[in-house]
Amino acid sequence: MTDRTDQKNHSAGSGILPGVSRRTFLAGAAALTAAGVARPGIVRAADATMTVPNSGGALEAAYKAAYFDTFTEKTGVKILGAPYMDTARIKAMVDANAVDIDVANIDFAEAAVLAKLGLLEPIDYDIVDRKALLPWAADDHYIVSDVAGTVMGWNTQAFTEETRPRGWVEFFDASAKPGQRSLWKLAPQTMEIAALGAGVSPDKLYPLDLDAVFSSLDKIKPNLTWWTSGAQSAQLLISNEVDVGTSWNGRLYKPKVDGAPIDYTFDQCIFTCDAFIVPKGVKDKKRAMEFLANLIEAKNQAVFAQHIPYGPTNPKAFDMLDAKTKALLPNSPENGKTAVLQNVPYWAEHGDELFAKFNKWLVG
Repeated sequence: MTDRTDQKNHSAGSGILPGVSRRTFLAGAAALTAAGVARPGIVRAADATMTVPNSGGALEAAYKAAYFDTFTEKTGVKILGAPYMDTARIKAMVDANAVDIDVANIDFAEAAVLAKLGLLEPIDYDIVDRKALLPWAADDHYIVSDVAGTVMGWNTQAFTEETRPRGWVEFFDASAKPGQRSLWKLAPQTMEIAALGAGVSPDKLYPLDLDAVFSSLDKIKPNLTWWTSGAQSAQLLISNEVDVGTSWNGRLYKPKVDGAPIDYTFDQCIFTCDAFIVPKGVKDKKRAMEFLANLIEAKNQAVFAQHIPYGPTNPKAFDMLDAKTKALLPNSPENGKTAVLQNVPYWAEHGDELFAKFNKWLVG
């Protein structure tokens, strides 16, 4: 779901509750079959360590506090971070029968693609407490670890909370709410938002109504600015280059706190998430599952949410958070009432077709 400084960096910078970016979405299996993908060389350390590639920056700092250090306290096993490994790199590693990592943090859309391709170990739910997780977060082949939101943000010099578009239908009606709009220049999330903007009911969002999607996009094309990174999505709003647009909640949180003229709402946000996977052929599967079991404990997920504005997938973690923290999280009981969970198995199955049609519209 941009570089890890945006496209490959889930978060940039350091510290508590920083601006956070979402990652590139890989559409489907076809993108992974290209020959010649080099396997990254991760040096595996001694057996008293585990190697866990992740997005780095502030997200890794939150993982360290919530999951890495707590696992080390329990087991004596030290967790070594490593650079993010995308879908193609994990496929190359598994295909070469040279798995030199233990667990990996990855976007849940990419996890769905890897699962579809048969590249992941099944989660051992005799070790991992499946019932502790939200049902949709406990996939047979990956664990969804946290929830971010694609939200509507606006420049407060252009709109107030009272005057801003009330939902995606008004967002796509530039005549009723004049102003420049911005959207992510990528099919996932943007196509869902466009369908909602055409009045499609959230419970009937999938399969996507493509006529509705492109009808919405056609309506605002003269008033549309595209963004291609999380940093850019926030900057367009901060600089008032656009009046209202989409972004990820972590990208807008820190500028808002720092006094930038922006605000945002979780109303009708799209849930986009992180996952943890165990690649097929891992050397110590049991230990990898024990790591995941620690990761989903409520108290550890609560620590994570206190470090970065992403919500837990163990509902009991909310009971351990104060009201101020819960107000920042996309899937808190209050903020998540009207949210839509992105259907990543749908994208894994149909991504190639959807990307092709979206990209054709872009150049049409």
